[in-house]
Amino acid sequence: MRIKNPFRSLVRILLLRAPIEAQLIVTRRCNLSCGYCTEYDHLSELVPLEVLKNRIDALHRLHVANITLQGGDPLLHPQIADLVAHAGSRAQVSITTNGFLLSEELIERLNGAGLDNMQVSIDTLYPDGSGHIQKSIKSLAPTLERLRRLARFGVHVNVVLCESSKDQFLALLRHLGKFGFFISVGLVHDNRGTVAISGSDYLDLWEHLFQKGRPISCVEYEYGKQLLLGQRPVWQCRAGARYLYVDEFGNAQFCSAQRGRLDKPIMAYTRQDIRRHSATYKGCEAGCSLFCGYRSSQVDNALPSIATAMFHMLRRVRLSDGHYASKRISGMLRSPRGAAG
Repeated sequence: MRIKNPFRSLVRILLLRAPIEAQLIVTRRCNLSCGYCTEYDHLSELVPLEVLKNRIDALHRLHVANITLQGGDPLLHPQIADLVAHAGSRAQVSITTNGFLLSEELIERLNGAGLDNMQVSIDTLYPDGSGHIQKSIKSLAPTLERLRRLARFGVHVNVVLCESSKDQFLALLRHLGKFGFFISVGLVHDNRGTVAISGSDYLDLWEHLFQKGRPISCVEYEYGKQLLLGQRPVWQCRAGARYLYVDEFGNAQFCSAQRGRLDKPIMAYTRQDIRRHSATYKGCEAGCSLFCGYRSSQVDNALPSIATAMFHMLRRVRLSDGHYASKRISGMLRSPRGAAG
């Protein structure tokens, strides 16, 4: 994955102690309705471009290292390329999408806007007849091929591991491996962010990814194992500080699963807010499987673990493989929406 300005990112993260990631909702609308997702509707109005630019400016003032444009599906916003260009002027910028709207023309617009990274969500080989799982290789293989051929930004695929996807998980990893993209896996959670699966079947699949697959991050490896073993490790969430979630109303939240607890307009958010929320336990850490918050928090909780994870990740990069050698390991501190966090 691409890091546009590594030195700037390190200064912001280590010296300024700024937020590592801010997820900005550009629309709550989605063209799908996956059964495990709680982050979409079909009714909300699109957030106007100028309103979103003002919110992005507020994130820039906080020196956020990476701004992720999310939804719903952010590609439904007709001015998404303008938002990418504005966010990317003073930060790293990413998009999380289901990929169904990625035409050749849109990919080229995102190339031109300077997009750094994209996460595409795919969960199974085939759609679930019940509609619980709708993002499949069968539906999105042409999109992945299009991205592999045209995208000048980094691309990785996120898979949500749940009851409906586990039987196709290994075959899905094999198929995704043909495209050469890195992979992240989220453990499905309830509407409060608590992991909703456990057991040996899921643990074996988790181990397979990290031992034989192409994970984009190893930071959550041990923590995910503990969750799948039914354990509830103690850790401190730094949401509201290292990690921000800005909803469609422009309010900063701790995360997508804890909306309504913080509810402070991002336009009024300050460095004092960051310091305060960095120092407080949120009370919902036990069993949380939103890895975006976990990874960002580990920079303050256990920085050596980040270095160790990066070392193990770099060992997996096969320099003899041109596709791998061209990738830059920036996904260590970020994750996508939904069950992955």
